[in-house]
Amino acid sequence: MNKKLTVVGGAGHIGLPLSLVFANSGIDVICYDNNEKIINECKKGKIHFKEKNGERELKKAIKNKKIYFTSHLGKINLNSDFIITIGTPVDEFMNPVTDVMYKCIDEIIPYVSKNSLIILRSTIFPGTTEMVQKYVNKFKKNIHVVFCLERVVQGFAIEEINKIPQIIAATSIEGKKRATKLFKKITNKFVYCSPMEAEFSKLFSNAFRYIQFGIANQFFMMAENAGEDFNQIHKVMIKGYPRAGSLPSAGFAAGPCLYKDTMQLLSYAQNNFGLGYHAMLVNEGLVLHIVNKLKKENKLQNKTIGLLGMAFKANIDDTRTSLSYKLKKKLLSYCKNVLTTDPYVNTDKSLKPLKFVLKNSDIIILCAPHTIYKNLHIKNKKIIDVWGFLKK
Repeated sequence: MNKKLTVVGGAGHIGLPLSLVFANSGIDVICYDNNEKIINECKKGKIHFKEKNGERELKKAIKNKKIYFTSHLGKINLNSDFIITIGTPVDEFMNPVTDVMYKCIDEIIPYVSKNSLIILRSTIFPGTTEMVQKYVNKFKKNIHVVFCLERVVQGFAIEEINKIPQIIAATSIEGKKRATKLFKKITNKFVYCSPMEAEFSKLFSNAFRYIQFGIANQFFMMAENAGEDFNQIHKVMIKGYPRAGSLPSAGFAAGPCLYKDTMQLLSYAQNNFGLGYHAMLVNEGLVLHIVNKLKKENKLQNKTIGLLGMAFKANIDDTRTSLSYKLKKKLLSYCKNVLTTDPYVNTDKSLKPLKFVLKNSDIIILCAPHTIYKNLHIKNKKIIDVWGFLKK
């Protein structure tokens, strides 16, 4: 194992927490990211997203001189192993864009020394690990490619990384040994499998969760169309009955992974993944259901609507693919005005203080069930709470 570790995408939601865990375990970590602004923030001990104990661990790593941030790989002498935290996105046709991985390899390959280890960390399309191994073979550097997928909850990555078993899926025995040696710095729990098994396990896990949310949201819309309260029905279903306990509450199912990974499986199966496709229609359609119901019951052209929570899920600051913004866009076509608020998001200049939104809105919609909203006392307002989260 090389003495240094370079994390590509090292200032991101996946790369930075992992870098800090390795750095504070004693490894010299180089965080490379092409976002120079964020790199400069990290150098000052600031994290641009919400992560439990993140800044404490960052300042510790900086103080101990175990972490180095750069947006220019050519300025440093590497001689390190690499972890790539760039995954496979999907395009407008819901097909995977696999060439981003090859562009990344082309960028770093001049700085990859012989016998180096390249670990793929983010979600990737089935077959990518083997394809990358074949691609790097042409450079004749005896590089070992391994897929070691991340499975942590966003916002709690540092806390979870060493608790969840690390899956190691190598293309060679040497790669397996070296990846195990590296991750033994931060965990003693391992699961070994083939690259395809690991790639499918990640996609299956996210698609399974997405489908679960789809079922709950479908039930919610069915119950509401019948004039019933789904959240009350949900309580009846799960109370003292463990076989129904895995059914989640209804709510916005979004974020950078669930939708994307379900669509990757749909593409891989050549559209023969009806459950995933229909879960997407239901989860994305929940927004339209809310808008249509409001249109039927109100003269929206005279109404101001307030949206509480613009992050894609509770208690984080990440707005990527958040359905709150899809809802806002739809409502703006029909309403007098739409006001938005979120206690954590700091990238949206249009956000207003919570008190202002509550005071100046005729209708309130809970989009993200942040804990801070739990005990709100909202009087004389129409409230839409798909989650069943707010106190009545």
